[in-house]
Amino acid sequence: MPAPLLGEIEDLLSGQLPERLGVAVSGGGDSVALLAAFVEFAKSKPIDLHVITVDHGLRPEAKHETALVTDLCLRWQLPHHVEYWTGWTGEGNLQASARDARYGLIADWACANQITHVALGHTADDQAETFVMRLARGAGVDGLSAMSSRRVRHGITWLRPFLRIERSALRSFLRAARLDWCEDPSNENRDFERIRVRDALSVLGDLGVQTSTLSDVAHNMSRAREALDWQTFLAAQDAAVLVYGTVAIELRKFRMFPEEIARRLIVHAITWIAQSTYPPRRDAVAQVMRAVRAGSGATLEGCQVTVENEMIWVFREFNALQGVSSEVGDMWDDRWIVTGPEDDPDIEVRALGIEPLSEIADWRDLGMPRAALAVTPSVWYDDKMIAAPVVRHDPEWIAELDGGQDAFFAALLSH
Repeated sequence: MPAPLLGEIEDLLSGQLPERLGVAVSGGGDSVALLAAFVEFAKSKPIDLHVITVDHGLRPEAKHETALVTDLCLRWQLPHHVEYWTGWTGEGNLQASARDARYGLIADWACANQITHVALGHTADDQAETFVMRLARGAGVDGLSAMSSRRVRHGITWLRPFLRIERSALRSFLRAARLDWCEDPSNENRDFERIRVRDALSVLGDLGVQTSTLSDVAHNMSRAREALDWQTFLAAQDAAVLVYGTVAIELRKFRMFPEEIARRLIVHAITWIAQSTYPPRRDAVAQVMRAVRAGSGATLEGCQVTVENEMIWVFREFNALQGVSSEVGDMWDDRWIVTGPEDDPDIEVRALGIEPLSEIADWRDLGMPRAALAVTPSVWYDDKMIAAPVVRHDPEWIAELDGGQDAFFAALLSH
């Protein structure tokens, strides 16, 4: 086993060795090498390995690939689970849909089996290919940043120990170890952007633009992103407060921030309130920024941004919450948990609304825009409002933000 492969795993898991770890193995060379490396790593560690393969049901070759992984797991006496995806409708981006489904299926399997960490076989080549694809789309610092070697998503910690290892090095290891792997025929399909980029990189290599070079640039971008995130965090600490689930930013200070820091602060407020996985498009954000600097408002990603009383207010758009409800004690709108003396399933948590708000005395004393208070959680039985714990104090009913008041600020440093 080459020392660099084990070294990358050692570095990534240093001080945080999980009891149970999943390894996602497709049967391709990258993931087979990943599994072999973890088998060697686990020999001297108290770690329980589990293997999962996702069959997307899109290629007849997948059965052979799955069988290869099964044979490897029998050889190494590892539990092997296969998940099947049947959700492709033929619409949209196939590779993106398959990727999202794969993450979801693996996360569900991991959670059901008390597996906290899952390793993936992404390499420096994947890093370089992603960099070029995003460069072609005019991405900024965030888009050009390297994939993270450790990331939490769907409640699972995803590990990518081989982001600095090139695909050719893994193939050399597999040949030396006499381990078989499968070549995905889609790797020859020029209809896929990534395959065309892979071809282009072979040409760029002749010009001195190597995979390792692009991978290093992506890591440099990651460090730049971390610096920008830190400055945005400091700006948020200085100018922003969380008021009843609404982000409020002092307009005067906002206008003094560098353009990129101000933009990042607005983007973070929108994505945090909407609980979006990905940030909104740059041109859409630019329109919001122009509206804010002009003192007007805008909507984006199901959020409303308004300027009032020398403050920028970012909160949920009421239309985005139409029909959104939950039972008492469950998460509402992905951010709020409402608890109270009753857990009758017929009692629902919903957005308060403008008319019910108008019936609450002294709501103006809260000093917030009416539309922001109208999207706070309230408790209903049919058409009767039982409680509005954010707007009207009620010792029996409590509405709390998931993660508490510091969740907005902490999320700025969660990359």
